[in-house]
This record gives sequence, structure tokens and C-alpha cells, in this order.
Amino acid sequence: MTRSAAARRYTGEMNTCEVAIVGAGSVGAAAALAFARAGRRVALIDPRLGAEPEGGKPLAPDDWDARVFALSPASMQLLQSLGVRERLDAQRLAPVHDMRLFHDQDGGDAQESLRLEAFQGNIETLATIVEGRNLQQALDAAVAEVARSLPLQRVQGSVSSLVLPAQADGRTPARLTLADGQGWEAGLVVAADGARSALRELAGLSVTVRDYGQTAVVANFDSSLPTRDAAWQWFDGDLGVMALLPLTAIGRPAGQGRVSLVWSAPTDWAQTLLEMPADELARQVAAQARGALGNLRCITPAASFPLRSVSCARVIAPAFVMIGDAAHVVHPMAGQGMNLGFGDVQALAEALLGGDRWSHGHPSWLALRRYERARREPVATMQALMTGLHQVFGPALPPPLAMVRNLGWKAVATSGWARRQLIAHAIR
Repeated sequence: MTRSAAARRYTGEMNTCEVAIVGAGSVGAAAALAFARAGRRVALIDPRLGAEPEGGKPLAPDDWDARVFALSPASMQLLQSLGVRERLDAQRLAPVHDMRLFHDQDGGDAQESLRLEAFQGNIETLATIVEGRNLQQALDAAVAEVARSLPLQRVQGSVSSLVLPAQADGRTPARLTLADGQGWEAGLVVAADGARSALRELAGLSVTVRDYGQTAVVANFDSSLPTRDAAWQWFDGDLGVMALLPLTAIGRPAGQGRVSLVWSAPTDWAQTLLEMPADELARQVAAQARGALGNLRCITPAASFPLRSVSCARVIAPAFVMIGDAAHVVHPMAGQGMNLGFGDVQALAEALLGGDRWSHGHPSWLALRRYERARREPVATMQALMTGLHQVFGPALPPPLAMVRNLGWKAVATSGWARRQLIAHAIR
């Protein structure tokens, strides 16, 4: 859809702001906090139905969110700077001190092929496991608090049309129309509306989607053995990549644990997993883990989502920028999707919020270009790495290539320098 085709007649009074952020998920809410704390007038357009989220409501002790995120130290630092870190339920957070990786050439034993440990990178933790609802509630609570004293307004609704300036003149605003007829003018529209971004289409920006032919199956389990604050991952050429991430063991007997499953499986096998009774699924996951975490008991229903990568040649247009999954989606095997989104927020703030980068309610085009350049390398690198791992550990790899793969795996495992480089990239 072209920008001209997206244009519609505006009715009613026009609202104005400096920044209109469309999408109030974790990345959009973080961006709203960053701009509002910098003194910009922000409208956070939230398509979620119902009243404004309360935020901060504790989750029940036996209520666990099957969707979790492995937040890097850099992401946790961003949340700290935005006043969100202290709003997270600390009892629901789990540190990751090391990652233990296996692959299908191990002969089925429990000796890992590669281990990455926090101390190798001179850091306290590799990541912090946070449940999706815990993270969103903390962000919603921070937005509600900031909105009481700073120019941040949450607007419930969805966007039906978008008109962008023909040129980046730094004077002409973007125009949004919501489904209920509200009109908004903004110096900058930030699209944070997810992988199927409607704003991306309305802005006329091209997108490349790659279907991995896999489905991610997620669920949570109690384990009879402790996680030892480790994230476990098994690469299987036939069954995909299975990760078990540590959850806090609060309420569990001493010596036992709790884990979150993310199984990136071929679609047919994923469907088989989803159709299994809970106890059978638990036995299958425990068997794939070679008993590393003992017996498992499923504590949340299994859920799933298809795996695709999304990449965009351009993520900016006059008075417009995309962040988070609207701009890029990567394979979840490294758990970097949310970290890339929070990295977008940090880079956008750094690029746009300097004294000479914003004039008369509009960001400069040079500042938007600076943001786009800053994010191109880390996003492209992560997408290439995930695609490469998917191909290398995918099914039917010819024996000569499998041998090269195994030699490379062992070389990384025995190289302190290579492991430190992997750690340094993962914690950004």
C-alpha cells in the first residue's frame, strides 16, 4: 500500500504531540518512557482493548507465564534507567550464570559441547529470565507513574491511516487517524506494533519475510533437579533446537527447580508435541534433555507460535521510524529478540535526544539516519547468525559438512577467546 492510498480525510479536532508511538508492548512502552523522560510530548497509542492497564499487580504463586525473555545486562540497564527495573517482581526473576549447549553428535550423553560462563566475560550474569507479564506490568506501571507528572498520554485505539511528509524538511508533521476518527499530528511516528506491523505497510516500507518451517512450542515445568542457574540448549538435526531456561525455584523443595521450555521444532513435530497430554510432553522434554534436569512436571499448557525472520532494507522515512519486531524479527534460539528491541530504544534515544537533533517538535533527518546506521550492523549480524545456525544444525546436512561443523564447534569450545567474543556479543 502506498502512502497516498493510505491517506483518508481527517474529521474532528486535530490532536498534536511531538512523538506518537504506536504499540504499547514492551518495546513501545520503553520508547515512550525514554522520550517522555527527555521532555518530549508523547502519545502512546495502545490497541489493547479495555481500560488503561493498572500495572504492578502481582502474579499468583502458581501462575507462570509460558512466554519468557532472556534479558541481557544492557537491557536490564536500560530498564533501570527508565525506572522499570525496580518495578519488576524480584521473586520472579532468575539469573543465568552459564549456558550449556549440546548437539546431536554428542552420542546422547550429558557432556556439553560448549559452555559459556559469566565469569569468562567478567560479568555477574549472562542474562536475566523475565516472564512476559512481569515485564509488561512493570512497564505499564512506570508509564502510568510518568504520565502523572510528564507529558505522556496513553491513547486507546488503533491506526487506520498514516500520511507522512513528502520530504524530510523537519517542519511538516506526520498525520495519523485512529479507527474512532481521532486525528493526530506528530513530529515523529514510532512504529512499535510488532512483526505484522500495520504502520510499516501504511508507510510503504518494504519487508522481507523468511519462513523457517518451524514452530516454537513453549511451556513451563517443575524439575526434580536444580537448574544451577544455567540455560540449557540441545541442537538436534531432526527435532530442532530445544532450550530450557531457568525460572526462579520459589516455592519448590530444596534441590529442585523450575524451567521454561522453548522448543523450535519442525512444524509437524511441533504439532505432535502440542497434541501430547501434559505428562507425555514432560517425559518427551526430559528425554530430549538426556535427564539433565531429572523428571519434569508440566505446570502451564503448551502454546506455540510460527517462526519467521523479518528484515527491512529501510527502517526510517520522513517523520517515521520502526523499532522492535516491526523492524526485525530473528529466530528465538539465542533469545535475542527482545534485547534487539530494547537496543533499538537505546539507540533511538541516543541518536535523537541530543540538543541539536530536535527542532520545533521535529527530529532532524540526519538524526534518523544516524539511528538507522547504528542499528544496521547488530541486527544484520544477529539475523545472519541465527540463519546460519538454523542451516548448520538443520536436517540432512551432508556428512562432509557435518564433520566441518563438528570441528568448528570443538574449536569454539576449546578457545577462550572465541567464547569471550560470543559472550560479549550476547550481553549487548
